[in-house]
Amino acid sequence: MVDLILKEGINGASVSKIAKEAGVSPATIYVYYENKEDMLSEVFDEYVRKTYSYVSKNIYPQMAGEQFIETLVRSTYRYALENENAFSFVEQCSCCPTLQESSCHSECSITVFDMIHDYQDRGIIRKYSDLNIAAFLFEPVKFMAMTRRSITDPERELDELIGMLQKLLLY
Repeated sequence: MVDLILKEGINGASVSKIAKEAGVSPATIYVYYENKEDMLSEVFDEYVRKTYSYVSKNIYPQMAGEQFIETLVRSTYRYALENENAFSFVEQCSCCPTLQESSCHSECSITVFDMIHDYQDRGIIRKYSDLNIAAFLFEPVKFMAMTRRSITDPERELDELIGMLQKLLLY
């Protein structure tokens, strides 16, 4: 189903196409899900949980601020490379208002942002809003992961990005 969505888009992947790819009848899908959005929401939530679990398992509250930011960036980038289809699927679904409303995205990000808030409370990370932190911390990493084939030296670019983010976010 994920490959079909990546190929056809959310609107282009009908229940009948999804069912055909899965080798079941459309009626079978409706036994388990009320509608396509319900099914996509469940799969989206599963991939979002996997993403945050992967990233958060590598970070610890006692890390120095520089190491914390570097680990967040490198873990996000590594996850995107190792799970390209899942990562692309989450990115595509993140732009769908219906799925955003029903997703666990904010619930799943609590662990990461609880740690960021702890660093903010300790005066290590600047007290920017969660929205701005997410935009500055994760969006450039996503962009690098999606455009990595056109980057000559991805490790150098990643190192530079980490340095920039550390200067921006740390006191």
